[in-house]
Amino acid sequence: MIRHTNRRDFIKTATLALPLIAAGCHSVPKPKASAADFVTIRNRRFERRGRPYSFLGANFYLAAMLGDPGLSGGRKRLVRELDQLRSIGITNLRIMAGSEGSFATGHGRRGILAQPGQWDEGLLRGLDFALAEMAKRDMTSVLYLTNYWEWSGGMAVYVNWATGEPIPNPNQSGIKRTGADHMTYAARFYGLPRAQEFFREHITHLVTRRNTVSGHRYYDDRTIMAWQLSNEPRPGRDNSAAEANLPAFYNWMDETARFIKTLAPRQLVSTGSEGTMGCIGKSDAFLKAHQSPAVDYATLHLWVKNWGWLKEPHLGAQYEQAVSRATRHIEEHIALATQLGRPLVMEEFGINRDNESTDPDSPTTMRDDYYSRMFQCVLNSRQAKGALQAANFWVWSGEGSLEALRQRRAGNSKFREPLDHNGVLHSDQTTLSVIRKYNAQLARLVG
Repeated sequence: MIRHTNRRDFIKTATLALPLIAAGCHSVPKPKASAADFVTIRNRRFERRGRPYSFLGANFYLAAMLGDPGLSGGRKRLVRELDQLRSIGITNLRIMAGSEGSFATGHGRRGILAQPGQWDEGLLRGLDFALAEMAKRDMTSVLYLTNYWEWSGGMAVYVNWATGEPIPNPNQSGIKRTGADHMTYAARFYGLPRAQEFFREHITHLVTRRNTVSGHRYYDDRTIMAWQLSNEPRPGRDNSAAEANLPAFYNWMDETARFIKTLAPRQLVSTGSEGTMGCIGKSDAFLKAHQSPAVDYATLHLWVKNWGWLKEPHLGAQYEQAVSRATRHIEEHIALATQLGRPLVMEEFGINRDNESTDPDSPTTMRDDYYSRMFQCVLNSRQAKGALQAANFWVWSGEGSLEALRQRRAGNSKFREPLDHNGVLHSDQTTLSVIRKYNAQLARLVG
């Protein structure tokens, strides 16, 4: 049974240290979208309104935070961000719709789900606003419902809520904890009935929510292309314990996907998997994780630096080897998706600025080349009627962090914010040109 949404005294952070304010009243519900307005799959291809549907989109996990009515200037910035994204041809955004707070930076952070049965209405209204603004621009979204990793809270928090056992925090000073400890702890999520009860309660609350801006129920919102089980779910570390956890992992994939389908039958469901990297490195595990009839398409994430394929942060021989390896990795997953009979989306890939610089004015020569190569893989697949249909780069940073917004409004013109190393800024003109160019080519190809 769904409990009423409550507020709490939220722990303030550097990025969201602003008071919540009351939001406006519900708008009058509008007519339901027609079936053709939803993204569907026919003959193993995405379609919308009877036409092929492909995209070169972005990850924009900040969307709900920016739309929070308690954030001064946030909504105006979000509107500017969406306008700029649409101007470079982006029609799809992958957005965080499930967070549980975080200890990743050493202090608490607000989560969309603050406690079991207690939702942060400010962040939910922020998501309402983001979806309503995207609808005005005829954009679609993929909403992921939790996270395997600690940076947004994630599965480990559900395990803590279910068991009361402390979360192994690899970032806590003075305590010998590793990322592997956290991975093992978080992977217990799949087999804990109490954790699943809390998670399904969140799913139901969100999927059946009425948008306070548009008036639509989320399950009737054409702007939502797909619900995603999690960001990068894994059965654990790549060891025997993770292999033993695979049955629970597969069962969770199937049962959760089926559950979402009962609530939102007109919207797609995906897993959020990294690919074989998220399935203990095994192709058969990836295939089994996607075998549920309720999982509509396969996903792939690609991290040449994080996986150790690229250590020199500039163009050169090692970069060429890394790109070749990445291309082979994509081809392997196209073959796996073909075997599944499903479309494939490469929904995360990213790379640093030149020489790993965090200066917003530094060049992005390597990133521009890398984006061109990855986008071309999508175009090649589309042209060959292959499984790879779309991609989302990681990550859109736009005007920068929320702290930067606050500092600018406070008149601190000297403030230079820390950057997501993979973030694309609104001022990265060469990268924006690459995105615009390949989106135009894709539009002509599917047009």
